[in-house]
Amino acid sequence: MKLLIFTLTAIAGIFIVSCNSTSSQAHFKSEKESVTVSEASAMLTENTLLIDVREPEEIAEQSFDVKNCIHIPLGTLESKIKSIPQDKQVIVACRSGKRSQEAFDLLKTNGFTNIANLEGGMNAWSEAGLPTATGERVSKACCADPNSKDCNPDGTCKTKSEEKPCCSEEDKSDCAPVNSTKAAIDKSNNHLEIYAFHGTRQCETCKHMKAFTRQTLNTYFSAQLKSGSIVFSIIDVDDEANEKLAEKFQATGTALMINNVVNGKDNIMDWSDFAFEKANDESKYIPELKAMINEALKKQNGNLTSVN
Repeated sequence: MKLLIFTLTAIAGIFIVSCNSTSSQAHFKSEKESVTVSEASAMLTENTLLIDVREPEEIAEQSFDVKNCIHIPLGTLESKIKSIPQDKQVIVACRSGKRSQEAFDLLKTNGFTNIANLEGGMNAWSEAGLPTATGERVSKACCADPNSKDCNPDGTCKTKSEEKPCCSEEDKSDCAPVNSTKAAIDKSNNHLEIYAFHGTRQCETCKHMKAFTRQTLNTYFSAQLKSGSIVFSIIDVDDEANEKLAEKFQATGTALMINNVVNGKDNIMDWSDFAFEKANDESKYIPELKAMINEALKKQNGNLTSVN
């Protein structure tokens, strides 16, 4: 009888140890809460998963060229938490590290311990020369549709002088205010340059970003636009004519870039993370962008006046 009790106790002990072992494996804990791109590159050759929380349009322009990578936009992450494994190392990434930090905090709040944020995001990854892939670009044949505004009646493409202005009634989404960068900018004067970059492929977030930026400027900064103290333009990065400007701002796709020119010197700021986070909510995007522009204007040594 004693032998039987001993045997059953031993079996129970083995079962408990086995369960504890399985439980610990199911809740893998990261050694670090943030990793550099070089650390991530080394880790991604092992049992590690990279979750890219950027928008589809961003990923189509430039993606992480690694084997174990899935795409879950930040806005849908909470609804897809159950699909994220807890038994392997997970690294969350975005453009610069800001949105992925939000993803990290969300997962941590939901009990995840196997997560780390990628410092610097895609910006740091590409700057380090680590592998990236580019989504297939859609070629833009101006006269694929003979009824297109870019085509002549005989089906040939219009020359630049024949094209309709960007702000024709049928397409106001891509319009800039009157003073676009087509006019020469006097670099000696303090001014604020605002560029909404986009590629051939545009998602709804990108379209909202352009429309709400333009709406904010026209509503609250019309005087500055008229005087030239604020210059706004929407830039197609796929147009060869914009190659140098896109290169200056390191814009390869959708981006909201600011150049606060003070005493003739460029002060470039990247507001893309803000744009992607808030572009689908007009009630947040417009007032926050207004506040950010006002803050930028305050740095103009009093030469530009913010608005209330």
